[in-house]
Amino acid sequence: MKSPADGRVARAEAKRQARKSEIVAAAGRVFSERGYHNSSIADVIEAARISRGTFYLYFDSREALFLELMESFIQRIVSVVEVVDPKGRDPIGGIFSNLRRVVDVVFDNPELTLLVFRQNLGTHPEVDQKLNRFYGFVREMIEGALGNGVAAGMIREVNRPLVTIALIGAIRELLYSYLVEEQVGDPDRDAVTRELLDFAFHGLGSR
Repeated sequence: MKSPADGRVARAEAKRQARKSEIVAAAGRVFSERGYHNSSIADVIEAARISRGTFYLYFDSREALFLELMESFIQRIVSVVEVVDPKGRDPIGGIFSNLRRVVDVVFDNPELTLLVFRQNLGTHPEVDQKLNRFYGFVREMIEGALGNGVAAGMIREVNRPLVTIALIGAIRELLYSYLVEEQVGDPDRDAVTRELLDFAFHGLGSR
């Protein structure tokens, strides 16, 4: 049986996590709007409506906060991608479902997505490491999908590293445009997924 003290500790921890999440969310908005280099702890404090002392209860630097944001986004992407068996009953459906879930993460978390898309290497060694990890995961995921497509006879053999780079660029530019152009709003996510998948498998050739 839990004691009243246990309940107080649990409530205090829940409150602490909620406050931390609020700070992280505010930082996501600040960094995505202004960029990492042009943002300061003061900007985050103002956006989160907290004191400087409160900020330092949770993070010891701007870099630590940025790393928290990066890790959060990477984990969200990684968590929705599942292995697709090219010899399974419906490999195309599996690839579509993976991509659809990634599209959901992107449009449900626009600040984090823009933060990653706008950030360049050379910011900070640990930030660079996380960016390299993220894009390495994306490259591995797409190269794997291309390999599965070849194995299942859905696409021809291609130079997978080069095609992967081209696909990442196309996907990034499309999603970035949707997020930056306010008049687009929240698009038909199934339609976006279908077009991305169709472009990946068929390019612009007539069928």
